[in-house]
Amino acid sequence: MAKIYIDPGHNPKGGDTGANGYGHKEQDITVEIGQRLYDLLIQSGQAVYMSRYQKGDVAGDGSLSSSLQSRAADANSKGADLFVSIHCNAANTKAFGCETYSFPGSREGRELAACIQNYLPQLTGRFDRGIKEASFAVLRNTNMPAVLVETAFIDHYDDSVYLASAAGQQCIAEAIARGICEYLGIDYKGGSQMENTKKFTDIDGHYAQKHIEKLAAYGIVNGDGTGRFNPDEPVTRADAAIMIANALTVCGK
Repeated sequence: MAKIYIDPGHNPKGGDTGANGYGHKEQDITVEIGQRLYDLLIQSGQAVYMSRYQKGDVAGDGSLSSSLQSRAADANSKGADLFVSIHCNAANTKAFGCETYSFPGSREGRELAACIQNYLPQLTGRFDRGIKEASFAVLRNTNMPAVLVETAFIDHYDDSVYLASAAGQQCIAEAIARGICEYLGIDYKGGSQMENTKKFTDIDGHYAQKHIEKLAAYGIVNGDGTGRFNPDEPVTRADAAIMIANALTVCGK
């Protein structure tokens, strides 16, 4: 059994609230993903700790420096075997996709990052920005293999909607959990959203396959109940109403 420390990035106090985009806050999304990841890793038989367990929790006194110091120190004091920090990226509304960071020169950290990044685009449909290195404080000050996962860009509309959706958060959590289990060489036993991203048996090779799978991952479109999507069948007014209503639900309307 491995000890895994999950760090939902940022705090709801002290100015360390993270990035914002389209009405969504990084501090809230990261802890939602962290809670889902916690459950999946527990189901897979691991010991799990978190720097924040729910919205409103604060690491340190809420300030940025105290927050970063307390996260690394807490993971070190617990003798964690792995450290995974969860974040939402931000740039200028034009950048998009997912990427995973490790500390420069850390072979174990890079291997863990590669395992996680292998699953992120696959399960979420986000653009693959690859694995990278950076001397972030939580990577520099931890004593165990550590990664920082930039799940998607909160200030890019498509990514932001995905980050705020329950389906998106679950797929991100599963991708990270599967990557951790692969790195540890253990079986993943948590719940699976993987089939939801490839849920239709009749769209392989179709020109709209990627778009259909993307909408299915959001829960906007559904099949006929037999595992088929029937991509070339006409859409009724009722079908259109259901899809629009599902899309509005995903957007929080």
